Amino acid sequence: MEGPAETASDGLRYLVVADGLDLTAERPAAWRRVAYDVVRESALAEAGRFNIHYQPAYQDVVLHAVDVWRDGRRIDRRADSRIEVLRRESGLESGLLDGRRTLTVTIPDIRVGDRVEYRFTVHGYNPVFGEGRHDYWIARYGVPVALREVRIVHPRAMPLRVYADVPGFERSERDEGAVRSVVLRGRGLPAAEDEDSTPAGYEPGGYIEASTAAGWGDVVRWALPLYPGRFQDRAVAAALATQLQLDPADPEGSLLRAVAFVQGEVRYTGLDMGLNSHAPNPPELVAQRRFGDCKDKTQLLVALLREAGIRAEPVLVHTGQRARLAEAAPTPIAFDHVIARAYLPQGEVWIDATRDREQGPLAARAPLGLRLGLPVTAGSAGLVEIPYPFPQRPEVEVEQSLRFSGSHQQGAADFEVVTRYAPGQAEDIRERFESRGAGKVGEDYLTYMRGFYEGLDGQGEPRIEAEGNGARVSERYRLEWTGEDGFDGFGIIPFQLFDWVPRLPDRTRRTPLALAGPRFARHTVRSEHPHGWEIEADHQRVENPWFRFDRDISVDGRELVVVAEWRRLADEVPAEGYAQARTDLLKVRELLRYGVVLESEDEPSAIRAADFAWPAASLGLAVVLLPLLWWRRREWAWAGMMYRPHRTAALRVASGGLGVGIGIGVAVLGLELVFDTVDMFSSKPPVLALGGVLGRAVILAVRWLFLAWLLRVVLAALGHDGEPAAMRRAFGLSLAPMGVCLLLAMVALGFRFDLLDGRDFAPGQMPSLLVFLLMMLAGLVWWLLSLAGAGAAVARAPYRRGLLAVTLGVLPLVVVALVLVYALLPG
Repeated sequence: MEGPAETASDGLRYLVVADGLDLTAERPAAWRRVAYDVVRESALAEAGRFNIHYQPAYQDVVLHAVDVWRDGRRIDRRADSRIEVLRRESGLESGLLDGRRTLTVTIPDIRVGDRVEYRFTVHGYNPVFGEGRHDYWIARYGVPVALREVRIVHPRAMPLRVYADVPGFERSERDEGAVRSVVLRGRGLPAAEDEDSTPAGYEPGGYIEASTAAGWGDVVRWALPLYPGRFQDRAVAAALATQLQLDPADPEGSLLRAVAFVQGEVRYTGLDMGLNSHAPNPPELVAQRRFGDCKDKTQLLVALLREAGIRAEPVLVHTGQRARLAEAAPTPIAFDHVIARAYLPQGEVWIDATRDREQGPLAARAPLGLRLGLPVTAGSAGLVEIPYPFPQRPEVEVEQSLRFSGSHQQGAADFEVVTRYAPGQAEDIRERFESRGAGKVGEDYLTYMRGFYEGLDGQGEPRIEAEGNGARVSERYRLEWTGEDGFDGFGIIPFQLFDWVPRLPDRTRRTPLALAGPRFARHTVRSEHPHGWEIEADHQRVENPWFRFDRDISVDGRELVVVAEWRRLADEVPAEGYAQARTDLLKVRELLRYGVVLESEDEPSAIRAADFAWPAASLGLAVVLLPLLWWRRREWAWAGMMYRPHRTAALRVASGGLGVGIGIGVAVLGLELVFDTVDMFSSKPPVLALGGVLGRAVILAVRWLFLAWLLRVVLAALGHDGEPAAMRRAFGLSLAPMGVCLLLAMVALGFRFDLLDGRDFAPGQMPSLLVFLLMMLAGLVWWLLSLAGAGAAVARAPYRRGLLAVTLGVLPLVVVALVLVYALLPG
């Protein structure tokens, strides 16, 4: 028995973990011996149980000893232990069944201070490897071990190679007659540190590997008979070729149809028992059952492509190791997945038959990202690079609009977020919406967003739409603040990039750091503020061999544009580069928060030349439009109602042409409806916004009818009665000046109606607001004058009587309405 380890882990002190492989017997035998001390009560449950994994199809287990040493005395617990055989399918959720069994041994009466030792042997070897022998062992574990040993015994004539590039181990070899033994032994080994964000496929403890393969060419020669890649049953082949229209004259179309069939109609399920752990089923069987694992689906796809005259072959890959395969020992067990490579006239096509059904042209499909693979084809002798071009467009692109309204003391920010996911990134998003529903996804998104903006509220459920093989997700939020909760500063955050820019601890790292997320992502935030922005353009870059980040700041009119781009140039950062990567990631995180001042009373924004652009456009349009209307006052009813309303309306009454008043009135009220309700669609759900528009339209129609009736009543009281329908048409005619002035007022605002949300305006807004008020006041007065002429004409009264009627009846209501509007304005 080895001496005790210096330290214990989780209440156990491991003394010996020894593995052996005997290849000299008729059946290969793998044995294990483990010994440990029980140091604390917390470890009693773990100390009293161990597991043995085996494949009943070709293996059996012999338990040699279960001993407990107490007070220097050995207690044989093998007969007393409870032994159960369990079937634990670790890949069940992924659709894979391998038939592996677990022998669970529960040891009775374990106490603190005991030393436990057990030994067992597993006889048998997977027949799929034929005469080849391939195995591996983890060199170090996540716990300290006093002695770690791997002993391999094999015939000298067997070309077995043992790979062990792990520190802290001694290697010895010995020949005894026709037998050679290789021993790897490590003493006093510390725990292998399993750090966070370690790349998939990286084993911190390292591996000891043994294989009879001299190189990758031997692996190919082993795999070739397993992948004939053709149908044996010609009737099945002919039926599938007809069904899928496999035509050598149309190679690309045939490939697309074959891939769609295998990806979409053959479900991913694997029965990997016995030989099928590495050997695919015949393509006829896979097509009949309509299920299979990666080997089966790839074999079927290759066979279908050959029916179309397309050369194709399986390619062995590892989904975790990827490019790290270049460091692996040449052995069949270096792989965990199979894909296909096909040859079209325009070049190679790489296909993963286990993906969800892909749509669209081949060029628009996501690359596989597996980096290296071993083609199973005659003459293949080495790993090949799987194309993985850097994306030309972002794989995840966020377009966010941020609209501010009100002031720093009382205001709101409306968020609209549209995220586009390219193929390869969209699958998880679609699955999340399908499995959880938009409501639950929306709750998750809102919780996430509140991590950046406390008090944020969602505005309806997020929506997802398909864009080819990609997806488009839309979200809307609103943040409001009032009174003492107000603030001057606001953080504009391209939040999406935070997901891939972690805050790393300040420590020495011993393992590589995996970099997550897409290789190319962009988040653009366009922030609109009624005050405009006094910000200079800026560009910042953080770059190293593993990633690059760019942030651009610019002002486009009243929009502040923040563009953040993330480019992941490598899958991982080596341990020696951790310190630099950590420093650069901290810089990126700082640049992802861009603070702006919404308003400062101490330093008010100055009026800029750009602030006069829309007011000048409004005045310029008035200079052109009003003379034109004067010139056409005799021909156009619209122009006539502006410059000679009484005469124009009288002529229309005499000629029966008052019907044009309905058209003019509807046009002007439509313009007013747009002016009043356009902001509803940016602040309310579409259904509520539409309801608000319909409600406002009803109010405008009622106002038309009421004021026309009121004017007729006052005129009648003055001794001049008019026909009701004619008075309503005349009222529509009178709106002509208001329509022109309202259009000019909207131009003065630059069609930014949110400038009217409050009274706490910035100086930069004043030119627009002054011209807006000028036009609205002109329109109101001009309308009253036009209304007086129209009403008098219908009642066959002098113009002055019309003015009197408007002054007595309509004007008081207008004044009351203006006072109420002013009193109800926010801020």
